[in-house]
Amino acid sequence: MSQINNRKSERISTLLKATVKFKGNNNENWKEISETVSFSRNGAGFLLRHECQPGRMLSIMLPLPKHLRCYDKDKEFYRIWGLVQHCSKVTEENFDGFHIGVAFTGKDAPAGYHENPAASFRICGINGEGLWSVEQTAKPFINRKYPRFYTDLDVWLELLDEEGENDFVKEKTVTENISVSGASVYSNLDLKIDDCLTFTSKTHDFSALAVVRGKKPSERERPKIHLEFINAKFPVEKLALVANVEN
Repeated sequence: MSQINNRKSERISTLLKATVKFKGNNNENWKEISETVSFSRNGAGFLLRHECQPGRMLSIMLPLPKHLRCYDKDKEFYRIWGLVQHCSKVTEENFDGFHIGVAFTGKDAPAGYHENPAASFRICGINGEGLWSVEQTAKPFINRKYPRFYTDLDVWLELLDEEGENDFVKEKTVTENISVSGASVYSNLDLKIDDCLTFTSKTHDFSALAVVRGKKPSERERPKIHLEFINAKFPVEKLALVANVEN
């Protein structure tokens, strides 16, 4: 993730040794001493010999700088759980393995993990410590090009006419989830597949042209709309920044 200079959860690029533990079904367990290539208050990046499926949980112990910790600031090592967000193959002269990105979720494993360590989880918000909240999913994680962040963001939708001009039809709503390339929102606008609109988040100083890629009923009063951003990428790193400001 890209950073801004005064970001409270500044991601630091340096080397720390971390102990990473993984549990699965059928004795699919391993432990590895890893190099931590980047870290922040909210997550870290590791180089591992083992491949990790996005959506799985890892137990991590590392000497994270005390000013980045949410607890255990008097201990030498910081024990924390992390949700795997991405896993990419790395082949270099002195290393053949994977770069793993994790989102820190807290001191304790999420509900349901100990009953089924092979379960998949997803981000669903921010907890009281400013770390990521997660919930178990019914289906295995789908490895997308960009991870989705499940959080309610206040946004404005404004429909455009066939000429791409303001149609003066606006709605304030919330997201179900958001990624670099798009979002799912709840909307009562009369939208059809391939309609164009503007998507604006004042909180994150973001505005983009978006195209409707899907529409389906939801458990809420409004249908759920799937949008693809056309001319901009949403700054997902600011989600962590907002969490720290609010904390």
